[in-house]
Amino acid sequence: MLSDLRKSFNRRNLTDPAFGFLFDEDSSGEVVVLAVGATSFEPAQADLLELTGILVKGNRLLTSEKLHLKVGEGAATAEAAALDLLRFAGSRPLAGYYLNFAVGLLDRIIRPVIGVQIPNERIEVSSLYYDQRRVIPGRTATDLRFDSILRDLDLPDRGASGSFDDAVSAGLIYLTLRQPA
Repeated sequence: MLSDLRKSFNRRNLTDPAFGFLFDEDSSGEVVVLAVGATSFEPAQADLLELTGILVKGNRLLTSEKLHLKVGEGAATAEAAALDLLRFAGSRPLAGYYLNFAVGLLDRIIRPVIGVQIPNERIEVSSLYYDQRRVIPGRTATDLRFDSILRDLDLPDRGASGSFDDAVSAGLIYLTLRQPA
């Protein structure tokens, strides 16, 4: 109910009607995995360097259906990249690791432009991991570091540092841990 009130409030405060699609009901069953690269881990001060969104459809991470933008290359500004991500994601849920940081950074960029924060449902993969691991008797603290989750789930290492590799890894975690439809 609280999310419905928030969505209604945000819809009324949307200053650019071209982004009204963000409030449409999503029935695709698809998810967009999001990762960003930034100058720091403090969303209030960080500058966006790059972002990646990769589509998850069914049991597949579709790396061929992605948005990968580096800020400053060509005509890409942080604002243009963030708005392109909104167009790419539509109203589909967003999944990722440390998603509050990524969305917080993007919110700071897009709110002055469209009047609202990103309204999409969020799926934090470390929360999915924690929820499945915390019920194991005898296990001590759950290690929620990105690389530790990948290792524990027997998934490939992230490879090179960057938003694309992080999005692929977060997508693999999501596919491994999500509840079957």
